[in-house]
Amino acid sequence: MNENKKYIDILIGKSISGNATSDEIKELREWVASAENNHLLFERSKKVWDKGDRFIPADAIQRDKSRLGMEYNRYLSEKVKRISRQSFIYKMAAILAFPVALAIGLYFFGAPGNFGSVSEQVCEVISPKGHVAKCILPDGTEVWVNTGSSITYDASGFNQNNREVRLEGEAYFEVTSNKKKPFKVITPHADVRVTGTAFNVVAYPGNGIFEAVLAEGSVQLQLKSGNRKDLEMNPGQRVIFNTTNQDLAIQEVDANIYTSWRNGELLFKDATLNDLINELERIYDIQFHLTPENLGEFRFRGMFSYNNNLIEALEKIKRTSGIRYYIENKEVWLRESN
Repeated sequence: MNENKKYIDILIGKSISGNATSDEIKELREWVASAENNHLLFERSKKVWDKGDRFIPADAIQRDKSRLGMEYNRYLSEKVKRISRQSFIYKMAAILAFPVALAIGLYFFGAPGNFGSVSEQVCEVISPKGHVAKCILPDGTEVWVNTGSSITYDASGFNQNNREVRLEGEAYFEVTSNKKKPFKVITPHADVRVTGTAFNVVAYPGNGIFEAVLAEGSVQLQLKSGNRKDLEMNPGQRVIFNTTNQDLAIQEVDANIYTSWRNGELLFKDATLNDLINELERIYDIQFHLTPENLGEFRFRGMFSYNNNLIEALEKIKRTSGIRYYIENKEVWLRESN
């Protein structure tokens, strides 16, 4: 059995909330019986869940269960995505996190009827390498988290006091409209403020580039460096902000090209080979070398799928450009054909 702590927590959460499959229940029982500490942890978690019922309205729990069921059915039907079990576990964790975290917060930190004393309960949704994870926030907002990225939010106060999430990496948001409670995406370089819209944000740690693409609706960008005013974006616009030299660029683009990754696809239209290998390095956690270096300026168009392996991607590059490749360990060399 997978002894990963996150996996065990998710398994316990699904079991005590009545959402575990028969195989998962069997797996959990074997884990509980294998050690006394495991048994104590399960019993303690069950007590926390049971006590949470007095604080969480029954209809709220039922809505969450219904949402979980719909997402599971959608997962089964969308075979094109073929989301891995690991990604699916993270999605379930995100959907279940709100009621479980709220119950734990009230039990350990609050008294009956005293909702003001609930401590912050941080939920994190992480997408593993090579996969796209999807979650639904407590307000119904849908979020796709790109490979190697994560979002975090305070489950105890989300949709009550505010609607804020922190992003590291790339994510696509379809925000449930609520003009009284604006939705905010916080990143190191800029914040995105909306009421209800669909947009993509890129803000990887250690990278001085912030990027936003608006698919529909409108958003307000609040840049955190330089003396720039807030920006209002229109659908089909892409904003790129370089925090190192304070350069700001606004482009008119096809939003589908920059948001197709949420369906497990990468679309390139007149992009450079450098653009392509940057994405492949992130997805497959591998390093590329170009000989000569200006090979990266080769113009490229095409579509790649997250479901395909690296070899298939390299073979497509070879067929369309004639560029040769070879792999050693976790490094790929690309060379011009003679």
